Amino acid sequence: MAKLATLLPLLLFLLTASLVLSRNTDREQYGEGGEHPESEQSSNNPFFFDEKSFRTPLKNQEGNLRILDRFTQRSHLLRGIENYRLAVLEANPNAALMPTHYDTDEILFVVAGRATITLMRKENKESYNLRKGDILRVEAGTTHYIINRDNKEQLFIAKLMETISVPGQVQPFFGIGGRNPESYYTSFSKNILEAAFNTEDEKVRKVFGENQEGAFLSVPQEKIRQIAQQASSSSEEGRTHGGRRRGPFNLFEKHPTYSNQHGQIYEVDSSDYPALQAQDISVAYAIIRGGSMLAPYYNSKAFKVALVVDGKGHWELVSPYGSARSGEGRESQEESVSYQRLSAQLSDGNGLVVPPGHPSAIVADRGQDLRVLCFGINAEENQEHRLAGRDNIYNKMNKAEREIFFKAPETEVREVLNAQRDAGIVEGPKGSQESESEGRRRAFQSILGFAGL
Repeated sequence: MAKLATLLPLLLFLLTASLVLSRNTDREQYGEGGEHPESEQSSNNPFFFDEKSFRTPLKNQEGNLRILDRFTQRSHLLRGIENYRLAVLEANPNAALMPTHYDTDEILFVVAGRATITLMRKENKESYNLRKGDILRVEAGTTHYIINRDNKEQLFIAKLMETISVPGQVQPFFGIGGRNPESYYTSFSKNILEAAFNTEDEKVRKVFGENQEGAFLSVPQEKIRQIAQQASSSSEEGRTHGGRRRGPFNLFEKHPTYSNQHGQIYEVDSSDYPALQAQDISVAYAIIRGGSMLAPYYNSKAFKVALVVDGKGHWELVSPYGSARSGEGRESQEESVSYQRLSAQLSDGNGLVVPPGHPSAIVADRGQDLRVLCFGINAEENQEHRLAGRDNIYNKMNKAEREIFFKAPETEVREVLNAQRDAGIVEGPKGSQESESEGRRRAFQSILGFAGL
């Protein structure tokens, strides 16, 4: 005991030093700080959005709708997608979102759970049973409601919303409401309501304005079953309009674009689901196995708006615009060519934007898979160019071209280009094998060994 008391101050000092060293080592492994002063973290990264970047206009005990801040509010570098917003809807088992419409065109993706959505259009009413992986387009102005038809699992739906009237502004319109949300009917004058419904003003306001439960409400299971029995699904033919399918399409029913021991990438565009063509959108879903990496690539024309739906990892983006949130002042530097690495640690609920032409890579933490949903904007003629792996674009060069442009010996160039035989998703960096908690445990064991305990 006397020996332990004597060594206690030394142990505390060494433990503190080891934690600092461990943190710095983790940063160096991921290319953060240290000897790379050009690297910028998420706080200065205009293309990364943490959970605090979402606002919650609709929320009660049964569910919530969270909407990411306007992209141009973060940086004018994102003005190319100023008309778009990313949103996440969550609903408890047997809960429903009240009928509403938006002045936005929406692309819905069911991340988890089972839902029934009913769309009330001018010409008809359509109901669909949705499941994980379903994609559905909801046109602007379509009054619709969504029910979580599972009595155990939480419903999780991601939405890309393209604004119509005011760029970047999203507002729901509720016909049935109460205190919060209000019913838009109650804002009309008495004379207008009485003439429109041919009945007393008080009756109209009572019918449409008496809901005090909020935007989400609990629904009896028997009522849910009655509605779900009348709905179609993505496994059926679905309804058509003008020769085009209007029902949902399931992303996971399509063969993955990339699939190996390191993960899978599923991609859907308008050739698979024609409803996406009207908005020029694509949808992709990446499953990156623990310790694996989405190899560096860039898009020719599309902005990629991504949402981390499960897992943890690390993201790097190469940009000529640095960390400036406004992007101002770079025009004067266009005559020089230099790049900056922007990085961020990823976790559930984070949002990312990858602009066209910007090389990007994502690494999944060891021990758990990383799942990322991605909406592509300006997708029609977009091409993804891989910068490493079997389908690396530089592998298309012949020997003469390599000798002209590469100054390293031909044998070394071919060795580097051909060393990675996987494509799309590859084995991740070796430096990220050890978790932070494991690193600290080993550091503490080293201290005890040093002290002779």
